[in-house]
Amino acid sequence: MFRPLIGYLALLVIAFLLGGSDSIKKKRDWGVIGLGIALQVCVVFAMMNSSIVVSFFECIAQGIMKVRDATIEGTKFVFGYVGGGDSPFPLNEGGSTFILAFQALPTVILFGILAAVLTYLNILPVLAKVVGYVFRKVFKINESVGMVAAARIFIGQLEAPLLIKHKLASLSNSDVFIILALAFSTAAASIMPICASAIEAICPDAMKHIIMSSVVSVISALIVCSVMGYPCDQADDEVSSSENLSSDDRPYSSFMGALSRGLSDGCFVWWCIVGSMIGMVALIALVNQLLAIFSGGDGNPLTLQKIFGLAMYPFAWIIGIRDADLLAISQILGTKLAVNEIVAYFDLAKCEVARDSVVKAIYAITNFGNFSCIGVTVGGMAALAPTQKCITSLIGKAFIAGLLATGLSATIIGIFLSI
Repeated sequence: MFRPLIGYLALLVIAFLLGGSDSIKKKRDWGVIGLGIALQVCVVFAMMNSSIVVSFFECIAQGIMKVRDATIEGTKFVFGYVGGGDSPFPLNEGGSTFILAFQALPTVILFGILAAVLTYLNILPVLAKVVGYVFRKVFKINESVGMVAAARIFIGQLEAPLLIKHKLASLSNSDVFIILALAFSTAAASIMPICASAIEAICPDAMKHIIMSSVVSVISALIVCSVMGYPCDQADDEVSSSENLSSDDRPYSSFMGALSRGLSDGCFVWWCIVGSMIGMVALIALVNQLLAIFSGGDGNPLTLQKIFGLAMYPFAWIIGIRDADLLAISQILGTKLAVNEIVAYFDLAKCEVARDSVVKAIYAITNFGNFSCIGVTVGGMAALAPTQKCITSLIGKAFIAGLLATGLSATIIGIFLSI
């Protein structure tokens, strides 16, 4: 219990020091920060101890897995055994017809459709507004940022800002920073079935923890931003009035328009994931080949994963990973940072570590905090809000804020697991 508690406090101190060169003088509302931490403690306690809340998350987890099963029916119809259908030939012992691109990743297509349709029917915006109201009252952020925070529990880092697209141009630098930090601190429902399926054998209730990690990490991100001094009330950071902006809050003009746009967006995201995984894995393999040349031929060559793993070793320690599992989990964290969370989950499935280490790792790696997502986030946000010139200057610190937020989530869970 003491190590994750020390880690939680250490991460808050790091966030405070990263507030800027004037971090000591920067105005912060410590009452808001204390209330945010209290909210997080209450939420985690309820998620782990209340049978009603646990059942609620289990129902959501089952629903998301049903979406995965429905997607497999579509991939089987189109791709046959390559998409998950019956194999037309006998498999050798240990063989498998599983193909990531055609059986797991297409889930994002169906989620793209559902997100667009639920947005058109005004269900998703209303839910985001209700949950965002709580965040707005606790953390004193404006309504638009509160909606994005609530939406980030389930939808992607670019889909969530779409709910407030007409207001993005009027947001302050502080608000943009919070949205960017939220982009890196959580994942999206579209990749949850992929991650849960990867470690189903070693953690049967992985989906429940993955969903819970999104809720906890959103709160963690808002705490970290508050400790870093965002939101702030600097004179040059005032929010301009949005009364002159378009009053049309709905990004889709018809049900069929939402359906087709969601389908195209889902296909685009699927292709982006496939492309980024091919490119990043290939790039890392190339770098590893170069590193092997200079690391000698002792049979244990230096790799990029090992370098990032060593860098993440202190992070794994402060979130409370068992000593025996530290090296393995730090390598997983390094893979997530260098490549993405999906590859990290498949690597986690191969590790022989304690169950509590697996659970803590879930809260640390279920997020878009990797280098490839920096380009995706900058490009996407710039397209959504071309007049916001602060995005590129804030992205680096927001990326670090997202990583600190995932650390807070893992440590708070570690504290409760140790009690």
